[in-house]
Amino acid sequence: MRLPCLRRYIGAALLLAAGGALPRTAMAQDPTYVLTGTVVDADTRQPLSDATVQLRTGTDAGPRALTDAAGRFTLRARVAAGTYNLQFTRIGRAAVSRPVTLGSAREVTVDAVALRTAALQLGELVVTGTGAPATRREVGNAVSSVSGEEVREAPAATSVDQALQGRIAGAEINETSGQPGGGTSIRLRGTNTILGNAEPLIVVDGVIVDNNNEALVGLGSNATRGSTALSNRLSDISPEDIERVEVLKGAAAAALYGSRANSGVIQIFTRRGRQGAPRVSFNTEMQAVRTPGYFPLNMEPKIGQADIAALPTLGPRRGQDTIRLDYQDQVFQTGYGTKNQLSVSGGTEGTTYYLSGNWTDEEGVIRSTGYNRYGGRARVNQRLSRWLEVGVSGSYLRTRTNLVPEGEQIQGVLTTILFTPTFYDPFRFDSANARLAYSPIIGTNPLDVIQNWTAQLDVTRFLGNVQLTATPIKNLTLTYLAGLDDGREEDTYLQPRGATSAAFTGSLQTPVRSVRRFNNDLTATLESRLSPMLELSSTAGFRYTDDRTNTIRAAVSDITPGFETLVGVTQTASQGIVELRTVGGYLQERLSIADRLFLTAGVNVEGSSAFGADERYQAFPRLSASWVVDDQPGFADSRFGDVFSSLRLRGAYGQTGGQPPSEYLNQVTYNNVLFGGRAGLRPSTLQQNLELKPERQREFEFGADAGFFDDRLAAEVTYYDKRTTDLVLSVPLALTSGFSSQFRNIGELSNKGVELTLSAVPVQRDNFRWNSRFIFARNRNQIEKLNQASDTLTFDYLNAVIEGQPIGVFYGRVYPRDAQGKPLNLGATRTPIAARDTAMVNGARVITIRREIIGDPNPDFTASLLNNFNIRGVEVGVLLDGRFGNDVANFSRRSSDFFGSSPNAGVEARGDTIAGTFVRNTERNLLFEEFIEDGSFVKLREVSLQYRFDAPWVRRFGASDLGVRVSGRNLHTWTDYSGIDPEINLFAASTVSRGVDFATTPIPRTFVVGLDFNF
Repeated sequence: MRLPCLRRYIGAALLLAAGGALPRTAMAQDPTYVLTGTVVDADTRQPLSDATVQLRTGTDAGPRALTDAAGRFTLRARVAAGTYNLQFTRIGRAAVSRPVTLGSAREVTVDAVALRTAALQLGELVVTGTGAPATRREVGNAVSSVSGEEVREAPAATSVDQALQGRIAGAEINETSGQPGGGTSIRLRGTNTILGNAEPLIVVDGVIVDNNNEALVGLGSNATRGSTALSNRLSDISPEDIERVEVLKGAAAAALYGSRANSGVIQIFTRRGRQGAPRVSFNTEMQAVRTPGYFPLNMEPKIGQADIAALPTLGPRRGQDTIRLDYQDQVFQTGYGTKNQLSVSGGTEGTTYYLSGNWTDEEGVIRSTGYNRYGGRARVNQRLSRWLEVGVSGSYLRTRTNLVPEGEQIQGVLTTILFTPTFYDPFRFDSANARLAYSPIIGTNPLDVIQNWTAQLDVTRFLGNVQLTATPIKNLTLTYLAGLDDGREEDTYLQPRGATSAAFTGSLQTPVRSVRRFNNDLTATLESRLSPMLELSSTAGFRYTDDRTNTIRAAVSDITPGFETLVGVTQTASQGIVELRTVGGYLQERLSIADRLFLTAGVNVEGSSAFGADERYQAFPRLSASWVVDDQPGFADSRFGDVFSSLRLRGAYGQTGGQPPSEYLNQVTYNNVLFGGRAGLRPSTLQQNLELKPERQREFEFGADAGFFDDRLAAEVTYYDKRTTDLVLSVPLALTSGFSSQFRNIGELSNKGVELTLSAVPVQRDNFRWNSRFIFARNRNQIEKLNQASDTLTFDYLNAVIEGQPIGVFYGRVYPRDAQGKPLNLGATRTPIAARDTAMVNGARVITIRREIIGDPNPDFTASLLNNFNIRGVEVGVLLDGRFGNDVANFSRRSSDFFGSSPNAGVEARGDTIAGTFVRNTERNLLFEEFIEDGSFVKLREVSLQYRFDAPWVRRFGASDLGVRVSGRNLHTWTDYSGIDPEINLFAASTVSRGVDFATTPIPRTFVVGLDFNF
């Protein structure tokens, strides 16, 4: 469907709805009331911002408002005179309901309402997809919410996903690289695809945004292995602008997003203005970052085999003394940075606004790396009439990230340290080449890379939406949203002349990727009272999305001296355009029975340009139930009422989809060729598939939420069973068909798990408060079906996909073992050697190297413990975050042993082991079992200390209050892993390749001092 036609249809629908409503006179008969008041903390009486105030009559939901930074709210309600209930909710607080009588007075002041801290909140509003908001008690699936306050106060979190670490049950969130600008991977309830993107869909204020993790220039893993990015596009969204985050992990919750939701959905809602006088807020932070450790190096002052292998002229000096250098202090640094945010918000009865600007400038832990971001955001809501409101939101930002190559890149700074024996002096001036000395192993000098190379990523991005909300008749709400994410990434990767060797003539890459994502959503919601005991909420919607990615790659080699632009002898250029369109509609019915039993059913029908012509439209149904048991008559007086203060049982079933791994597998594609010196086209050897469908996931989910001791203690437990079918895999074809392969829907995998959250308010006194939350999650992933049961699909080095095994298990060569299972060294010189198998094939003796499953990067379980204390107004927070039972492939140790930079090379040089045990032992280097280690860890993820002043001396500066905080992030790691950091991953957010540590920048320790003012 073309976009202009779509706009006409939507416009016509809105006009018909409005036109049908205008003649009604009942609307004009209802007076407009303005309700004002404040919401405060029950213990400290301090104002509470972002609390939701909603007018309700019986089970009917009415208008709602949010409190501002001073705890004030203004609620406009067009209702008939009578008695209603005002419901007050906030994340982390127990809901409160207050009766209010509306009569002749149009302006009503409500007495201050106090909300107490509670471990269980079932009255909190959530939005599961582009539907009508519902309270948590009404939905049958688990929805995790994190308040904007928690996000904003997460110490040194430069992106939203970092701020969510340790706060969401069932979400494994790992920082994959310590280089600036992000580098984070998220898995919600396991990995649900093999070739597709396993990262969740990101939605900001209803706008489906780009979170591409494909690098334009490979600076970590090689481009031939997927070239996953070191940075993260979620870092483009300022955490200070966030009002709340909702994580939809299950299929029933995410089904409204259809074929994009197999890996879950993260919904981000940004801050908006409140009615009242202008409120100005300013916060600033200063931070320092430091590496958590250095690589262990060979400092034995004896020339050994490693040195001679690197520089054969050292052969006659074997065993003699030499000078060893550890120059990591010249590579790593203490990086400093600042982060600043200024916002202004306010509004009148019909207009509210929120304006903000932010600026961040940070240095990385490796010299010359850094991250700079500046941008602004504006949101304006205008009531045009009693029944129509329009909201406009937009943000603009520019970021610049300075990186350095690492990992597999042979020019990598940390790679050079690991590959080069420590007799090498990078400070030595090579007079023959008039430059710093080259590494004898890989050529590049790491100090030269830091000083003279350029690896720069510039991003310009606009993210915005327009939303119209109409209530033409009572209980009917029409919403139209048009969202746009328009971004441009520009990379510059310059290797100067002479950078890798004296003969190297230089190279420059300047690829540009422009991404535009446009989505239209039209939603209608009707609230109907069928009887005093029955209420029906009906939602119907339509969505159209249009994605376009335009990538232009330009490069030059043999650079003209004196130029740092695309001027040189050999120039190359290419362009690729990828487009994807989806269209669909959805229906949902939610039935409320006596306001305690809620049944929800819905279906989403969606078509995609990536689906085969014979499977163009797909349906994704869902069904859920929620029973608030403690609302049953007589519950409080029963034996259960003596145990539970709150109790809810819930269950859900849903289906979602995943787009095929490429947008054009359903079409015949062509390759450029030259024939007779002229350009031509040749059909690809990949056969089209007209029956290609989305990868389909179905999930059952069951859970319970229970409160004890007046909800001071709460337990939320969920069991889920997911099965993903129709996984898209490549199938080889007979070459006689004219094609070599075809992508088909043939694979299956499953994820089963348990999520547990225990929340408690152990102490709640005037001078001392203590809140605690423990999160536990266990997921079991298994490949159920591949093309052939005997298939073993190996990705990159050693991550494999094997039937009956978790996705991404380590698969490689193993040691031979004795009867007791002890590894044996059976080489000619008693040095390590891999196990062999011997078989007779056609009468001939065939010897093969044995390969087995040698580890699993997937954790057995994850857990976190968050404690918050308030001691006479001083807020203290401590977050511990851990992974348990996962393995890590320590390829940093593998390379340093092989090339002789590790302490093991010194062991050989001293003669304490057989020469060749470690250094240049090709057999051991490929014996991957040797390098698999237990990667379990617990991190002191966050520590914070803060205090707010509202004394008279603060007001002398024109401020209403002042906050001071000192905090830290990733301050310590408890682990048996021998490397620097078990959390990082060479392959960043790759779907299958995980748990590989290879010369990747460790996640830094971060210390922060901050101030924030409210005026």
